Amino acid sequence: MRNFVLFFVFFITACGYVPTSKIAATIFDEKIYVNVELNLQDPKNSIFVADTLREMISSKLGKKLALKHEASDVINVRMSNLEFLPLIYDKNGYVIKYKARLNLDFNVVFKNGTSENLSTRGSYNFDITPNSIITDNIRTQAIKNASSEAFDEFISIIAIKGHNNVEYQ
Repeated sequence: MRNFVLFFVFFITACGYVPTSKIAATIFDEKIYVNVELNLQDPKNSIFVADTLREMISSKLGKKLALKHEASDVINVRMSNLEFLPLIYDKNGYVIKYKARLNLDFNVVFKNGTSENLSTRGSYNFDITPNSIITDNIRTQAIKNASSEAFDEFISIIAIKGHNNVEYQ
């Protein structure tokens, strides 16, 4: 077992594995402006998405949020769809598990003036008590987790496209 662990560690380091968040972090400059367009039909949830994405910029990319005129890169985000889908019913026909599914549209304007449009999807499965409703706390947590997953997909796409593309840098 010890030999396997050593082999695995050696294999990963020898292959030059780099997490996508590290690659994406090199594509963006130090200061980023994040603009989340409020969804007029669902402004409250748009705010949850905005808060989560701003937190992800800091924690996953290690970048600073800045005002638009101070930032080199601008990330514009629009929540295109949010839905809660029933997944599992109990024996009485009550929903006991839901899936929150969130679609985000990103428009990134890089410091060199180029831009990229991307669409991502995040989801989160959660349980509720039979014959109950989705509370605000559960809804907020589901939106935050789905937003985080959609942002992870965004980071992966940017990293893959930008890894060999000096146009972004």
